[in-house]
Amino acid sequence: MKRRQFLQTGLGSVAAWMVSRQASGAWLDAEAAVEVSATYSNPVTFIEPEGAENLYADDFETDSELDPTAVFTLGVAAGDPRANGIVLWTRVDPAAIADPSHPAALGLEIATNLQFTAASVLIRATAKLSAQSDYTAKLPIAAPVLGAGQTYYYRFIYNQCASRTGRFNTLPAADSLPDSIQLAYLSCQDYSNGYYTALAHLADEDVDYLVFLGDYIYETVSDPSFQNQQVRSVPPLPSGASVAAGLEDYRHLYRVYRSDPNLQRLHERFAFIQIWDDHEFANDGWQDYHPDNNPTPDQPTPVLRQAATQAWVEYGLADVPYESTSSPIDAVRNYRSFAFGRLFDLIVTDQRLYRDGPPCGNDTTDRYFTQRCAAAESTARTMLGATQRDWLMNSLRDSEAVWKLWANEVTLMQMRVATQFVTLDQWDGFPAERASILSNAEQAGVKNLVAITGDIHSFIAGYLQTDYDLPTLPVGVELVVGSVSSANFQELVTSQVPLPNAPVPLPPYLPAGLGVEGALIASNPHMVYFNSSAHGYCLLKITPDTLVCTMKAVDTIRQPTGTSVRTLRQFLVEQDQIVLHTL
Repeated sequence: MKRRQFLQTGLGSVAAWMVSRQASGAWLDAEAAVEVSATYSNPVTFIEPEGAENLYADDFETDSELDPTAVFTLGVAAGDPRANGIVLWTRVDPAAIADPSHPAALGLEIATNLQFTAASVLIRATAKLSAQSDYTAKLPIAAPVLGAGQTYYYRFIYNQCASRTGRFNTLPAADSLPDSIQLAYLSCQDYSNGYYTALAHLADEDVDYLVFLGDYIYETVSDPSFQNQQVRSVPPLPSGASVAAGLEDYRHLYRVYRSDPNLQRLHERFAFIQIWDDHEFANDGWQDYHPDNNPTPDQPTPVLRQAATQAWVEYGLADVPYESTSSPIDAVRNYRSFAFGRLFDLIVTDQRLYRDGPPCGNDTTDRYFTQRCAAAESTARTMLGATQRDWLMNSLRDSEAVWKLWANEVTLMQMRVATQFVTLDQWDGFPAERASILSNAEQAGVKNLVAITGDIHSFIAGYLQTDYDLPTLPVGVELVVGSVSSANFQELVTSQVPLPNAPVPLPPYLPAGLGVEGALIASNPHMVYFNSSAHGYCLLKITPDTLVCTMKAVDTIRQPTGTSVRTLRQFLVEQDQIVLHTL
């Protein structure tokens, strides 16, 4: 039985796009205006903006009558902002390339205004497109001409056709203390389960940066255990399977998801800081294993894991090196951190690639609504791996910022219903490592620790504790965002769509009359709010004195337009006080 069904009834090389990296992985200085080493098959060249006589000047003409939505069918996107840098992304549709064996150069412009007047253009660059990277272009740019804490505009040009314009903000200067920064975060956008109405409203928010916490795509296209609503269908995978079986399937899924106009507009508006969770590979995946939709869950699937990683690298926005010839575990390192001046540090972890497998077995009933086996308590179990765990603890301890934000994929807080743990795929499957990290932070005197989390398709607010069996004073707070469109507990429990297996009755230990949300609050006193019947996003307004989290929800994901958005809850945390105040 699969996880969603159980919850319902029981509750080449990708190096081509890395064209602007030197072999060391350092970003290319845009003022160098020098072509990168031919080590990469798709070199990028930076050009002085005023160089009209330059060999590549024609690449920046925009006289074409071509429809940009037919050339740049997936729009444009920005990611991993730095004080003087950004990653910029697009894809040219192969149908717009006259000669795929010799595609023309792709131009890029970064300017200070929307009109891209000659005086406003700060950076020009060109890059070659390649089938090796599915005609995506992903350009990490770093240049002193980009100032800290500024807004810039960018566009790509192909065959004299300009893309729609995107914008991004660079990070504040390292030594600055901004008065206020507004951050949005979200996760879990199952395309088939509903429309991205939440993204339409989020694109209109006054936000500086956006954090995506994983499950950008789902590897399944019609899984009856949770994708039974089928508000809109995903076109068939190239393999003909119902679950991604290789690189072309994963690429196909990214193209389908990126075709959504609300998601495209959100990418145009804000730079993303992006991390993956399990569905970018496979449900409950760990290292190169996955227990569901797999006849041999105890056997690794390195080829599939590498394919999933390559597609994520091609279509994602993280500035991370990728080595296609390395093992799946060593091919990429996507945990990293961002300094928003001295106001806050954002520490982004990878909780899939290095984790141990399910502690009590691969069966659904071993992973969900279980009393947890003794093996789960082992101090040897790890979600982060030793190297990343040490990096995280050092990052928290050494941070001199006022606030320490941990971008964390799966729920940190203990989550039980009576004596049963809801899922051991969360940190409840790694209690010793959780206690070690939080105890280390407490002993190091880490203040103002806030975990922002996705994955569970629920809005939750509560406290981080070193030991949930013997709770003492909390170490920090956790603020969990609901899903954009993926099925939440309410939808899973109330779905009327027949399932292939006989339904399992609700657990007898579920307290009568409370419902799922009430039962979770009653069983978890460290939680102050739990809502698993809404879809939306979270906003954080961060100042030196306070952090305010606004949880927002749309009224429906079942229709594409005409929706409204409302505030579910607002929580305020004051500097140096671990108290969640409801506003």
